[in-house]
Amino acid sequence: MKSSDFSDTEHHYDEIAQQWADAKSIPYIEYILTPSLLKLIGPVDGKTVLDLACGEGADLRHLKKLGAADVLGVDISHEMIHLARNAEKEEPLGCRYLVGDAAQLQLDEQFDLVIGAFLLNHASSKEQLLSLFSAIAGALTPGGRFVGLNVNMAIETAHYDDLRKYGRWMTTTPDRKEGDMIVVHHRNPDGSEMIIENFYLSPETYAAAAAEAGLKNFRWLALSVSQAGLDAYPPGFWDEFFETPQVMGIAADL
Repeated sequence: MKSSDFSDTEHHYDEIAQQWADAKSIPYIEYILTPSLLKLIGPVDGKTVLDLACGEGADLRHLKKLGAADVLGVDISHEMIHLARNAEKEEPLGCRYLVGDAAQLQLDEQFDLVIGAFLLNHASSKEQLLSLFSAIAGALTPGGRFVGLNVNMAIETAHYDDLRKYGRWMTTTPDRKEGDMIVVHHRNPDGSEMIIENFYLSPETYAAAAAEAGLKNFRWLALSVSQAGLDAYPPGFWDEFFETPQVMGIAADL
């Protein structure tokens, strides 16, 4: 269940590009993942930002509206970039987009901030993970920062089914080990199911690869629910999401 490169990722996201864009209205994504990422990033006024695995560009557009000076989105999927460029045409903000493999990224510019929402969990080996961390480090200005979201690699497989009420669950091999596939299931607002293929690598492998790439202080960060999410549901509704969180924030510094 291993992948030797990221070509399968490209093809898969080409197929589900519109589904992925529509998934931003799934409640836990709208009320937890998106606002948590923006909160972890913090102020961006005047900063240059690179978004790796930018998808349809929603996060990058948020940051541009919040005052980022110059933003570039890169995604391996042609269809994702097509959606991102269409959004830019409909509402011009000055966002730039490129089709490209983040693991082989070669740019003539560096950025104050690199973000990567669900980028690293596509790596199925330490070598692939190192290639992504190295690309991140190479794209940062000295003193720059990386922030992202990632499948929580620390939770046990017994908890992979705990979050079905929120429209999210995961499956893997019975004896999950390094490099094994994690299938992430999302229940879309229309009732259909979207499947994303990720891979398991231990938190220790993540920390080691980040350090080898020259990044410092790699850390896992807790998420939080927005006030709008608290207002939209009864008290305690989100408690189970945080008891066994399947998603965590990640960050590192150059």
